[in-house]
Amino acid sequence: MATGAKVSVVVADDHPIFLEGVLGALSRRDDLDVLAQAGDGGEALRLVRELRPAVAMLDLRLPVMTGLDVLHAIRRDDLPTRVLILSGEQASAAVYEAVQAGVDGYLTKEADRRTIGDAIVTVARGGTVLAPEAQAALTMEVRGRVQDDAPVLSPREREVLRMIADGLSGPAIAAQLQIGTATVKTHTQNVYDKLGVSERAAAVAVAMRRKLLE
Repeated sequence: MATGAKVSVVVADDHPIFLEGVLGALSRRDDLDVLAQAGDGGEALRLVRELRPAVAMLDLRLPVMTGLDVLHAIRRDDLPTRVLILSGEQASAAVYEAVQAGVDGYLTKEADRRTIGDAIVTVARGGTVLAPEAQAALTMEVRGRVQDDAPVLSPREREVLRMIADGLSGPAIAAQLQIGTATVKTHTQNVYDKLGVSERAAAVAVAMRRKLLE
């Protein structure tokens, strides 16, 4: 990025009032150029592909595609856009998953507007930004995973995990195992809790890394 050039950014958040406030703050900065806004992850990814901003600032819990899904797509497609997560999510597993996926910055929504703007510029210049809360959460998660890197799954939980990895839906798993969908949900949540994740893709990724599907 040339010295003095404005940093182009696409912003995505599904909370209109919060989004309006952030956009207003960013628009008052001479070093930022907000190209577009999105209310869901699918639209955010479309805008990133079309506009190629320097930075995409994403909420983690976006509808259609989560911020993490968008991040994975940007990395997979080798797009030049760097990613800054701005989220109310402070769970250690969420921060860990974002960092593991290659996020360039992670701020919580408690950050003030100047901090957010400065973080966008830092990320655009190749730097990395982690809010103090995110750093603490990441440290906690790493320590926990080092201490317990081999979660003990029951035989049934392993069956459910394998079927999740195969792409089966909850009802399909229930039908194949001849159990209720509520029971499948319970097993699935137990798997998520033991792996320290909150969604299917992350569960499969962690399971593959820890060789739980072999």
